[in-house]
Amino acid sequence: MVTEQNIEKLISSVEQAVQSAVAFFEANSDSEARLDLWTPREVLCHMIYWHQATLDGMTSVAAGGEALRIYASTDEMNARSVGRQAGQSVVQLIEQLNPIQEGLISAARSTPDANAVVLISGSGAEMSTVQRLERIANHWNEHVEEMKKALHPLNT
Repeated sequence: MVTEQNIEKLISSVEQAVQSAVAFFEANSDSEARLDLWTPREVLCHMIYWHQATLDGMTSVAAGGEALRIYASTDEMNARSVGRQAGQSVVQLIEQLNPIQEGLISAARSTPDANAVVLISGSGAEMSTVQRLERIANHWNEHVEEMKKALHPLNT
């Protein structure tokens, strides 16, 4: 059973991961280092998209609506997220992220059922608020570590 204390721990993990990532992206905003095909700016675009999708799903479910269903594959949605943000600087992306992050944290704290499905991926995988918070924190941390390795390959 998920308790308020569990949710707060997950929220704290998300806040720490996002703060750390934002500091990394700010410090490396002009970097052309690549994580596969993506620069740090493009990784940030992708992260913002999934943050917003999670917020949209949590908000809908909390209001008695349906979980957010993503109909395309994860790879397709990631590519779209980068394309939608073309021309946006890292500074502009972080400005977009701030209210999304605040909304996500607020929605997570006020969710009536943290185990309710809030997002359904293109593959049909269902994720609850708890699962999304866990995934978000891990995903942000993973991408920052991968980008650090791409920037400094000899330090790994």
